[in-house]
Formats: sequence, C-alpha cells, structure tokens
Amino acid sequence: MLIHTLRVGPINTNCYLVEDEPGKECLVIDPGDDAAEIVKLIEERHLKPAAIVITHGHFDHVGANRELKEKYGLPILMNRADLFGIKQTDSPAPDQDLVEGEAIRVGGLSFKVLQNPGHSPGGISLYSAQEKVIFTGDTLFYGTYGRVDLPGSSPAAMALSLKKLLALPPETNVYPGHGRPTTIGDEQNLLLEI
Repeated sequence: MLIHTLRVGPINTNCYLVEDEPGKECLVIDPGDDAAEIVKLIEERHLKPAAIVITHGHFDHVGANRELKEKYGLPILMNRADLFGIKQTDSPAPDQDLVEGEAIRVGGLSFKVLQNPGHSPGGISLYSAQEKVIFTGDTLFYGTYGRVDLPGSSPAAMALSLKKLLALPPETNVYPGHGRPTTIGDEQNLLLEI
C-alpha cells in the first residue's frame, strides 16, 4: 500500500490517495479542493480511482467531489448523517451510506468503517488492521482532537469516539484530516474529558 498526501484548499485539508500498489487502484479520501492537483497526481501515477470516501461532510473535505465524480465516474461514499454539510456545497449527494463495520475494498486492500460522531454527526474513520493504518478525518489529530463547538458536534460523542480509536493497537498509524500523521500509541494519553 502507498499513501499519497495532498494538502488542499484554504485550510490545508489532507486529501489521501490510497494506492494498492500492484494494481494501481486507489481510494480518494477527502478531496476537499484543488481537483486539478488531485487529477494531476492520479494521472502521473497512472492510478485507477475506485471511489471517493468522505470522512465527514464539512466543506473542506468535499470541495472536489463533483469534478472527480464527473471525470472518473466515481461513487461517493459517506455516512448520511452528514448530509447537512454536503448540502451546503456543490458536491453531488453520496451514492452509498457508510455504516459501522462495513468493508471497503480496493484492489487487495480492505478497510473497515468505524463510525466516529463528535466533530460531526456522521464522522467515520477507515481502519485496516492488516496494514496498521487508520484515516481519522477530523476526529483524531496529532496531539489533539476535532472541534466540538460546531453545529451538529457533540463533546460526549467525541469522547466515546476517541475511546474507540485509542483502544486500537498502539502501532496503528494515524492519518488525520489536517496536520501530520501520528500513531495510536503516541495519542493514548490524550485527555478524553472533553
């Protein structure tokens, strides 16, 4: 597995292209903006995008959905509890509702959906135990967690979501929606009393 990170949009959202190296298939996670830059990397690496996965529906994670869907015919996958956010943008509606425990496969890679409300009602993470990676959107960051003072956010739900994530194996590599990567082990002392 190869993980390509692009920082896109006005607040440097991490957009990830997760590549199944042998087959060149990829997931596009959180294409928040700058569709041309995302397309450029896809084309340079001769990737075959399979789907767009949205960790939550805030504008800075969905801004390039329309261009990528139209160019590659990709389905948009996200939890429908975040439709309130996506309706405020130019993004098409999601094609598939992501729920707890669902498997997303691309090439030889498989990810499990973990529902992580708190920052938003429909926040999700994508976890691969085999690859020891998790994409956490705006739930868990290096040294902190996502805001809980926005419409639809919930401090109590965030605390439960963080407990779920921090119970994962400590060697799990965390790829957040903003900022640098970290590991579950490095974040296990994060204060959970929100």
